[in-house]
Amino acid sequence: LKQKAVTQLDDLRRAETNARHNFDLLKQSLEDQMKVDSKELDEAKSAKHEASEILAGASGNLETTKKDLAEDETILANMETDCKTRMEDHEATVKNRAEELK
Repeated sequence: LKQKAVTQLDDLRRAETNARHNFDLLKQSLEDQMKVDSKELDEAKSAKHEASEILAGASGNLETTKKDLAEDETILANMETDCKTRMEDHEATVKNRAEELK
């Protein structure tokens, strides 16, 4: 009976040691995964911050470009009107000269 109790105690101690070892391995694995995940999270936050800065710069450039485009379109419209007016004046002048020469 004593031998049986000793055997059971040894078996239970082995099982407890194995369980403890398995627990330690699982704990280490989870801690390692947490470190990797934290590093990836930090990298993602850094990338997001950089992208936000790039976006802010690009948005500013876009607004400047839109403003420049609007100004250029206004200048173009004015130049087209001016050219059309000068062309009409020139045609009228040529017509008047042609009539004078007749």
